[in-house]
Amino acid sequence: MEESNILTSLLEKAGNYHPLYGGGLATHLPMVLVALNRLNAPDSKLIRTFDESINGLESLGSLEKVIAVDSIGQALGNNKSFESYLKYFKSELEIYGVEAVLKKVLPVLIPGIAASAFHALIRLAYAIEVNSHSEIAIALAYWSAEYQSFELSDEAKDESLAAILTRLAPLGEGHEFSPGIIVNRMSEIGILLKRNECIIQPTSIDLSSLRNFALKSFYLRDDFTLLHTVTGCHAFSIIMPYLENKEVALKELWKAILVAYLSTGLPYEDKAIKIPAGSRDFSPIVDRALASDDSHVIKLIYTCFCEYQKWNNPLYYLVAQRAVQTN
Repeated sequence: MEESNILTSLLEKAGNYHPLYGGGLATHLPMVLVALNRLNAPDSKLIRTFDESINGLESLGSLEKVIAVDSIGQALGNNKSFESYLKYFKSELEIYGVEAVLKKVLPVLIPGIAASAFHALIRLAYAIEVNSHSEIAIALAYWSAEYQSFELSDEAKDESLAAILTRLAPLGEGHEFSPGIIVNRMSEIGILLKRNECIIQPTSIDLSSLRNFALKSFYLRDDFTLLHTVTGCHAFSIIMPYLENKEVALKELWKAILVAYLSTGLPYEDKAIKIPAGSRDFSPIVDRALASDDSHVIKLIYTCFCEYQKWNNPLYYLVAQRAVQTN
């Protein structure tokens, strides 16, 4: 069996499990399999990763008796609707194909781009990269069921992203969070920003600015939540060709990144970064990632490797180097 066929087979098997487990945690298995494959991991690594990752996952039953939703917007954010959405998207993809379905549904889903702490977005992007229709259906159903939007003002202010976060960071620092996971903390921040009628949008926005902002913020604060904003920006670049109104989508991505940062409760300071001189060979970093069993490290190295190849931003190398050194 060729490597691509092994990946396809393992993704099909991974699709027999619910995207969430253990009270709302996201399974990273399908995403890690794709990342490993794209980093040229041997077949044995993919198979071992699958075998070691399925413990504790929740098996999905047959969809035969499941009633599909009638439309995309019918049950957004209802975490009990995953299987109904899955049946719906499987049918839609079979009838209309990937491109048509994505162009139809993404405008509806984009306001909930923070779904499952960006994991639904990332899972969809990886599924698109390997053209797995079953994974695309799962990711879209996952995004729909875990849809998380923040009803914040669209009013804009002539400020940089860093200036906006500098102004708003004290809200997160001073907030006493209830027990919960990332999505719960983000929900609390969304409510807080709405209650305070905060202006959060810049007058102009582009993916380059968002990508660099998320990367620098994560470099300055090696925080688990902020890691997802970096991998989330990479994922967004993959779905971007299917978005007609890119500016609206970018504003929603910024909203989610801002809320994610504030949900950490960390202070913010836009410090200058001194880039050390030296070679930036990703080969040893990739080798360390392939030897790792940490799903977040593997996905982060994959993101950094891809984005560095495109943009030559040395911070991607430094972030990747730090990840494997501390793993």
